[in-house]
Amino acid sequence: MIIDKSKISIRPEKATEYETVNELIYVAFSEQHGKETGIFMKNHFIEERKKKTFIPELSLVAVLEDNIIVGEVALHETDIVTENGKITQLVLSQSAVLPKYRMHGIMRMLVEHALNKAKEMGYGAVFLGGNPALYGRFGFEPSCKYGIYHKDREKWGDGGFMVCELIVGVLEGVKGITCYYGG
Repeated sequence: MIIDKSKISIRPEKATEYETVNELIYVAFSEQHGKETGIFMKNHFIEERKKKTFIPELSLVAVLEDNIIVGEVALHETDIVTENGKITQLVLSQSAVLPKYRMHGIMRMLVEHALNKAKEMGYGAVFLGGNPALYGRFGFEPSCKYGIYHKDREKWGDGGFMVCELIVGVLEGVKGITCYYGG
């Protein structure tokens, strides 16, 4: 199957599409990591949408020209707790592409669009918990490099806790702890 990327649109998800996106998340994660992970990630995102940190403009879907949603990505606010107070930035909550549509650059389109939109909205950095080999391609690097650590670092280590500076130097001199889902 060849997908014409020019026929894929990236846009915010609509409330009427929540169930479709929930199912996409379940299918994508179940296929790759098993049903328990699929259920967990689906429920995780359902709960994320209810929080005040949820940003509808940064909950994006990839839509084919026939209105089929094939991928999603969501960023929401998170805080870096420093000795001088909290600094609000973003976390990439999750990204998913239906198995049938993987390896066509859809995830790259989603993540790049989300990062660009976040920068346009004035955010300076995006954190995530994920695979360094995968997300390193998008400019993510270990957040410990900046002196910013995840609260669960003793449990999980530092390797999968990453950050992408949207504005170069925005994390200069910032030292602290973050707290977000790191799966």
